[in-house]
Amino acid sequence: MNNSSITKRWIKGSLTTTIIVLTLAVGFLMIFVRNSYYSAAENAILSRINTINGTLTASSRLSDSERTGMLYRMSEQFTEKDKFEFMFIGTNGNILATSTGFVPSDDMHMEDVRKAQSAPDGISTNVYRTQMGEKVLTATCIIQPAMDSIYAIRLVTSLEKVDGEINILAAFAAMMFMAIIAFSVMSGMYFVRSIVYPIREIESTAAQISKGEFGVRIENNYNDEIGQLCDTINNMAEELGRSDEIKNEFISSVSHELRTPLTAIKGWAETMSNNGADTATVEKGTQIILSETERLYSMVENLLDFSRLQNADIKLTKEKMDLFAEIEEVAIMFTPRCRQNGIELTYTETDDIIPVYGDRSRLKQVMVNLLDNSIKYTPQGGKIEIIIDNDKKENLVTVSVQDNGKGIHREDLEKVTQKFYKGKGAKRGSGIGLALVKEIITAHGGEFNVESEYGLYTKMSFTLHTIRSMKGK
Repeated sequence: MNNSSITKRWIKGSLTTTIIVLTLAVGFLMIFVRNSYYSAAENAILSRINTINGTLTASSRLSDSERTGMLYRMSEQFTEKDKFEFMFIGTNGNILATSTGFVPSDDMHMEDVRKAQSAPDGISTNVYRTQMGEKVLTATCIIQPAMDSIYAIRLVTSLEKVDGEINILAAFAAMMFMAIIAFSVMSGMYFVRSIVYPIREIESTAAQISKGEFGVRIENNYNDEIGQLCDTINNMAEELGRSDEIKNEFISSVSHELRTPLTAIKGWAETMSNNGADTATVEKGTQIILSETERLYSMVENLLDFSRLQNADIKLTKEKMDLFAEIEEVAIMFTPRCRQNGIELTYTETDDIIPVYGDRSRLKQVMVNLLDNSIKYTPQGGKIEIIIDNDKKENLVTVSVQDNGKGIHREDLEKVTQKFYKGKGAKRGSGIGLALVKEIITAHGGEFNVESEYGLYTKMSFTLHTIRSMKGK
């Protein structure tokens, strides 16, 4: 997205709509004004001619000569000669006389006379241009009862002044139209620029972030959606930078973790390949190689499992199972290791079955990871306790592994389940053990939580839904 595209869209959308709406509004306004002015002029001329017609109607008892004389006197005494021209139309359709004394030579525009002949009241109006190009308004009234020499009377007024006022209003409307468009353009461009310039800066910063420069930040001087976007991108850059650091630490840690068993395997393999190696040395070397190989295998499997869970490529083989039986099996498996490290491992045996629907091997893997993590951070003489809370009423079971080891720093507590994260004082490992536990429990529809107070204890718990019984499929 660039400056021109936003501007073009604004021109095609908002500005074009504004111009169309204003054009229609000005057009309708000018039509209304013109009709109003012309209607006022028409009403004025009709009022005059109706007055004259009323006078003639009142004098219908007079003779033709008397009525003719009266008309001529009305023409001579007509007080609005500056506004209207008074004309007499003969029976042959010709103009007999006018109040100005000038008889026009053009008789091409007598449409109002023909209209008056067919009008119910004998009155009609017409607008036309004279041979001189002047626009005029006429009103014709057929004389009733008819007279011998005069057939109709006609009033004529110029519309030039009316058109002049309309043109002035049109010019004012055009000026207002241009002013509104100019204001719309200026305000619109200001608004567009207020969006374009920050976006350009955001685009530049985002491009730097995409190249791996996670230290760059956008200066946020905005209190709107753009400001929120800036904060989001800055937070994204911070998280990406942190993830990059975690990734580097992970690579370093995994490299170290892989190098240690590989060094042992290589060393003992070289020792065993020596022709002078005795049987005891070969047996010890074989055991160490097998042990370190199993350690490597476990580490690689954890990495692969986590990757599969993250990409939803791993499928859980769920079945009805007794969760306590699996927990007890893992606890028995870890008891010798705890005893060797001087750690007391306790759990409460029960004859109750805790039926859940889950993947047996994955849930066992969860317990293995939790116990392995606790053993690493519990000192000699410490204690690890497996606590099982089976809420039959709510059909929930919570399994907790609690130790009295060194605990977790408060600032690390919310991040220990993130992949590759290793907090302060973290020991060897890939940093994905608890992340893998969380993914497995989430895939089972459960919840995983970590509680800890540095220097006192750590409690890692997961909650699963139980089923009613182990019967059936």
